[in-house]
Amino acid sequence: MFKFPKAFAVACAIMAAGTAGVAQAATQLRMSTAAPDNSPLTDAFRQIKQKLDAAFPGALDISVHPASSLFRQGTELPAMQRGNLEMASPVTFEIEAQLPEYGVFSSGYVFRDPEHMLKVFNGPIGEEFYAKVADKMGLVILDTAYLGTRQVGLRDVKNIKTPKDFAGVKLRMPPGAAFQTLARAMGVTPLAMPITEVYLALQTGSIDGQDNPANMTRDWKFNEVTKEIVLTQHIVQPVFIAISKSAYDKLTPDQQKALRAAAKEATAIEVKKTVDDEKAAIEGFKKAGIVVSEPDLALFRANAARLYKEEGYEAKWQPGLKDKIEAIK
Repeated sequence: MFKFPKAFAVACAIMAAGTAGVAQAATQLRMSTAAPDNSPLTDAFRQIKQKLDAAFPGALDISVHPASSLFRQGTELPAMQRGNLEMASPVTFEIEAQLPEYGVFSSGYVFRDPEHMLKVFNGPIGEEFYAKVADKMGLVILDTAYLGTRQVGLRDVKNIKTPKDFAGVKLRMPPGAAFQTLARAMGVTPLAMPITEVYLALQTGSIDGQDNPANMTRDWKFNEVTKEIVLTQHIVQPVFIAISKSAYDKLTPDQQKALRAAAKEATAIEVKKTVDDEKAAIEGFKKAGIVVSEPDLALFRANAARLYKEEGYEAKWQPGLKDKIEAIK
């Protein structure tokens, strides 16, 4: 029987070991978000990718998929929990569906402004929340970014000043119990649909409006089919940079540390860009001749507070959490 020379056998073993090592090192990290390609949130994911690629060349296979190009909006979170996706940008109402005690984060007028919101999530409240999400949902929240302050965009001018002025308005809003209550507080009829279908729905009149931060309204080009922006400011909305716990646990300690550091740096830049971008978008709407209305927010706040209590949603929230949030200055 023919026998390979010993040196040849050793060389083959070394090559095989090297190939196996490369295969093991190429840990996949797919980042999916519904944010448009040119949004600050998508830029944040790209910056995380850039930092990790530079720190661990060839060790991680990282890709960024904006505008719901990999998973439809609303399907990313369960995809992470099933092990079909590594990273995404879930929002509070998606987490509320599984952890209703944190439904207060999705309620209207709970955060005064972006600074207040970030103080909440960067403090003890956020630390406890992150731990609960990791334990109960299998998601590791790396940091909290700022999606924007939700305003209403209407396809026709209605000169909105009070909730009564919204009577009969069909408004596309995200799903979730808290959003439905908030819709009633605002006086609108809520309709849920993927964000990718909103432009055509506005164009055809299937809906009368949508609610999104001003820069998102612009980035999705909804302003092209919008005649009035109503500064309802009903939700100052956090968005989380998250990774599935199973994917996080596959990373080395050094990679985990670098990922957290990259996420923190990227979100700080994202927050500033988003705040500046919202202001620029609103100024752009005004210059384009879109009516920008400033309603009586006290009426909207009062309606929301009353309905959350009357309809029993406050009873589902973690006791005392709303008061703790309001106490943070």
